[in-house]
Amino acid sequence: MRTRKALVVRGGWEGHDPVGCTESVMPSLERAGFEIEVADDLTVYEDPGLLAATDLVVHSWSAGGLTAAQEANLVDAVEAGTGFAGWHGGVVATNVANPRYLRMVGGRFLWHPDGFQQFTVRIAAAPDRDGEITEGVTDYAVETEHYWVLTDSLNTVLATSVLTPGAADPWHEPVEFPVVWTRRWGAGRVFVCTLGHRVADLRVPQTAAIVGRGLVWAARA
Repeated sequence: MRTRKALVVRGGWEGHDPVGCTESVMPSLERAGFEIEVADDLTVYEDPGLLAATDLVVHSWSAGGLTAAQEANLVDAVEAGTGFAGWHGGVVATNVANPRYLRMVGGRFLWHPDGFQQFTVRIAAAPDRDGEITEGVTDYAVETEHYWVLTDSLNTVLATSVLTPGAADPWHEPVEFPVVWTRRWGAGRVFVCTLGHRVADLRVPQTAAIVGRGLVWAARA
């Protein structure tokens, strides 16, 4: 049986604890039999041969920016079958000047209310597909940053939440946003979870199960 390879790329803004958060999820990849390589520099995306030989890229680099070559190599690899996954700002609050990256990921962070909010993660009862990622998980409460994201209809939404802006906000109606989604991009699979500001968020049992399954799901079979 072939040993699948995962590349964990981490760094950027330290407020999202890229080292601690990636360390917290890597055991799930190890249990699934992955051989893991860790890169602490975005220059790893300048090696198209490495990316082509990688079955899953886990990107945890908030507030980053890819060069044209890095973006092209990464997206080309995903389009050819390399899986791509990430959570929170490490995947949707980064590379905002890289349109090919943003189209591949299928979403971008826009705003969140100040501080941590209490809200409910609503599991899609009957997702169009990929329901094995959330199988057995029911709606659950979290307290963390509540992301307002821009997404599109190519995503398969597996979980949502409802954000109600404060009285001073120009928009007062509750807005439902995706929290977990999957996406096909060329021959590659993409998994995104907007939770994960800190290690504690990724250790919530339901979130840990979803992220662990999502990483494995996204990898090349």
